[in-house]
Amino acid sequence: MNKKILLQFSVGIFAGITLLVSCSSQEDANLEADTAAINDIWTMYASSLEAGDLSAWLSLWTENGVQMPPNEPPVIGKDQIQKKNKPAFDQFTFEMEIANEEIRVAGDLAFSRGTYTATFSPKNGDQPVLIDGKFMTILERQPDGSWKIHRDIFNSNVPLDGE
Repeated sequence: MNKKILLQFSVGIFAGITLLVSCSSQEDANLEADTAAINDIWTMYASSLEAGDLSAWLSLWTENGVQMPPNEPPVIGKDQIQKKNKPAFDQFTFEMEIANEEIRVAGDLAFSRGTYTATFSPKNGDQPVLIDGKFMTILERQPDGSWKIHRDIFNSNVPLDGE
């Protein structure tokens, strides 16, 4: 191999490596920003519940979101999610902690997996109910670059009575 071909080959390899490194750095920066934005969703999720702010909580969902609660059919669409969850906002105050344990981003979709603990305190003064559980949520990037909850499935780790 002559020196000219070797030099061209070396320059090509160097350019390719530089491109890969810069793409990787950009992807890392995007992933970092997406991860922060998705973690912010969970912070707003918990704080809107604790504030009893159904409108703020609903703003975290896509219009065609699907909530899949345990032992119930799926709740499809933001209007139905509101209708299904309004009684809980009316009847309880909440304390909630969400621990996001994993995020993966693929284009305009991401998933988030984690655990939660919650205390549901009846507004009528009855005994609070403590729950811990897990979730798997698909989020969708919006045209403005923000993320919203698109599909959400969750369940409690608390055994059913009699188990």
